[in-house]
Amino acid sequence: MNPLRRFPHTADQPVGQAGQPPASSGLIELALAAYETALNSVISMVAIRDEGGTVVDFLMQTANPTVEKSLFMKPEQIIGSRLLETFPGNIESGLFDMYVRIVETGQPESATQYYNDANGLEAWFAVSAVRQEPDAVVTSFTNITDVKRAEQLAQQQADLLNTVLNHSQTAISLHAAIRNRNGIIVDFRTVVANQQSLELWGDLADDVLHKSFMEVVSSDQREREFPRYVRVIETGEPDLDEFCSGDKWFMRLLTKSGDGIVISSVDVSESRRYRQQLEATNLELKQSNENLRSFAYIASHDLQEPLRKIQAFGDILRERYAPELGADGSDLVHRMQSAAERMSLLIRNLLDYSRITSQRDMFRSFSLTRLLEDIVEDLWHPIQQTGARIEMAHLPELAGDRLQLRQLFQNLLSNALKFCRTDVLGNLIPPHIRISAERIEGELPDDLKKDLLMKQPYWAITVADNGIGFDQRYADRIFQVFQRLHGKQQFAGTGIGLAVVKKVVEQHSGAIRVKSAVGQGAEFTVYLPA
Repeated sequence: MNPLRRFPHTADQPVGQAGQPPASSGLIELALAAYETALNSVISMVAIRDEGGTVVDFLMQTANPTVEKSLFMKPEQIIGSRLLETFPGNIESGLFDMYVRIVETGQPESATQYYNDANGLEAWFAVSAVRQEPDAVVTSFTNITDVKRAEQLAQQQADLLNTVLNHSQTAISLHAAIRNRNGIIVDFRTVVANQQSLELWGDLADDVLHKSFMEVVSSDQREREFPRYVRVIETGEPDLDEFCSGDKWFMRLLTKSGDGIVISSVDVSESRRYRQQLEATNLELKQSNENLRSFAYIASHDLQEPLRKIQAFGDILRERYAPELGADGSDLVHRMQSAAERMSLLIRNLLDYSRITSQRDMFRSFSLTRLLEDIVEDLWHPIQQTGARIEMAHLPELAGDRLQLRQLFQNLLSNALKFCRTDVLGNLIPPHIRISAERIEGELPDDLKKDLLMKQPYWAITVADNGIGFDQRYADRIFQVFQRLHGKQQFAGTGIGLAVVKKVVEQHSGAIRVKSAVGQGAEFTVYLPA
């Protein structure tokens, strides 16, 4: 029952004019209305004492309708019950002790308290309580659980943000603009800074945190840095630069945030040192390329000239002095000229190999069919001599250095013509060369995954022959410079041709594989980006 209803207007009370109740009755009705419609929950209760006079509980006598929103119980469920029976959590929360103190001292108290009990009620309350009569207490409270949880969530997020910021390898700080009466930016003050920023500022950290920008920096920084900060705020465009602090280099990003700037600085000392080393290496490589070009010039001119003279003098000896030389002398001159010719060929092949890495034209698109037709035309003589048959399937357009790819396919076709088989009687078996192409999409064979990009399409171009073949265990060796599987007396050559082929493939971000067996021909497959 509402306590105000204990004082209704009765016949014993004085009546005003025209039979109306006195003014005090109106005040009571107003107070009653305020009690019923109050935004706060209100409960009045009277102390229960033991034989020794100690307060051991409270009897709840009234409860306004708002208690249902705070305690999830209707007023009639509360009125007439004991406090500690209905809400046992008052002991652990400390609210019971607060009510006892109010009864004993008469002093009102307030508290914000977390509450939970065995009945399942769990909430935060803002509580105020006053003594109304010697043993009576009126408590007014509000369930602020939603507000408190929002505060806790905000605090958790703030703690998480601080943890992330302070464990970040990037120095991050926020600086608010200070404006004069005309709205012009005249200075900056530091709002927040993470641990990395404090370490970066070093001995100046305390000044940067508690003084303005203009009070801390040098005159040079005022002229150089201040306009940049202002420009970022006024334009909204970020600003990126590098600066040196002590023996370290940092990359700094300035970005607008409200009416201020966020400064993010990351240590790039290792990256900068690597870049400097790379630049030094590039200079060394440039010098090495210059030396290589000088060597190529010497090899193509100075080294070839003595060989040409050896060959010319040999021709003179054989033509003019053949009788004096005799058969043995002529044979020695012939061997000398053959050696000079092999040396000249070796120098030319080495030059071809070196030019693959030191010179490279721009990649262009061209017809592989047309390229191979040109190569077949150049190889007309050995094709006629061996009676070779060359079959070409439909071949694609390629993008690459046409001159280098010409070297590649010409070497493969030349080898197929050179390493041909003979039958049991020693008769030449005409070479049969087959050239085909297949576009590969998606998954690559396992043995190619270490050499090629996984998600890029490739052309697999195969040159297969019916020649002498070789043992598959030598598949990697044949692509090395000067590596030969047969003597030069049996098959002419310098051992550089397939090394050139591999180098050209690598220059085009491709790969090459070969399958062979002794007496069963060889199948070279070149993988080039489509």
